[in-house]
Amino acid sequence: MSADDRASSIPDGDAEGLGPVESWVRSPGFRDSKFFAECLNRLVTGRDINVIVTASSETGVGKTTLAVAIAMLLDQHGWTAEKAAVADADEYDRLYDEVDPGSALILDEAEKAMDSRRGMTNSSVELSQTFATKRYRQVFSILTAPSKNWIDKRLGSDAADYWLQAQETERGRIKGEAICYRLRTNEHYEQEYVDRTEVISWPNLDGIEEFERLDARKVALLEHTGDDGGKYVTRDEMEERVEEEVEAAETEQRNEIIRCLNDEVDALSQKDIGNLSAIDLSSSRVGQIVNHNT
Repeated sequence: MSADDRASSIPDGDAEGLGPVESWVRSPGFRDSKFFAECLNRLVTGRDINVIVTASSETGVGKTTLAVAIAMLLDQHGWTAEKAAVADADEYDRLYDEVDPGSALILDEAEKAMDSRRGMTNSSVELSQTFATKRYRQVFSILTAPSKNWIDKRLGSDAADYWLQAQETERGRIKGEAICYRLRTNEHYEQEYVDRTEVISWPNLDGIEEFERLDARKVALLEHTGDDGGKYVTRDEMEERVEEEVEAAETEQRNEIIRCLNDEVDALSQKDIGNLSAIDLSSSRVGQIVNHNT
């Protein structure tokens, strides 16, 4: 009897205590899929797998739920919310080097880990290198993104092995199904292939502690409102703000030095102060600073 046959013969009530395979027993929509069979094949042969999860619409069709369901299915050590990075490529990179082989990692809201307005920023390049080239520790990587086209433009069309597109009902609600595509590249002919293989389903994760912990982190991060009323701030925008604050602080410190020299050193005219190498301003500008006309 195969492992799958044994799992199928176990009643749900007797599935507890089976460790990593418990989720397999409870999820025949996963367990009986070609996608899962490929994941098992890679697991026993010491290879990894990269999966991207997108949506058939903009939001609200269960991308994160699907990603967590896959992670719980594949992680041989038991998936926890600590094995997910939300809108943070650096955290995903760090986690990859820290988790044990056979673990599953999630990078949720990948688009918010980059500044999409600036195209291939450093964040894009770093994430592309991490997701596409870190293939040496048998870590199953799952990335959620807006669309396959978004992935192709920012990470490259060969960054993943499988693409799962979460579907919605006619009323735009979570359907609990995803179209599964196998992604292949023929390097000799420089062609890429997208093969639709099947439709898979996933379980409802309401009440699952680790899913709810991740969801709470996501809500806290992405829906946090700052003092200026703004929503989520990208890493590039935060770095820009920090740079602006540092520059403003340095300017104010310089201005205080100018005022001090003007008030306490009689031998220096405003022109002399402006000519100092550390100041390098015109006498008129020095005068404006001394008179607080800045």
